[in-house]
Amino acid sequence: MINKIFALPVIEQLTPVLSRRQLDDLDLIVVDHPQVKASFALQGAHLLS
Repeated sequence: MINKIFALPVIEQLTPVLSRRQLDDLDLIVVDHPQVKASFALQGAHLLS
């Protein structure tokens, strides 16, 4: 699932390392930095990876 999240198309690039993506109806914020990778859902702020 982690690779699936990072492979999703970018809806909005917020900063060079933060992007907004969508998994079905779930909006996600993805952090893709050389030192850390993370994603969390905006609905309830669930940490996904």
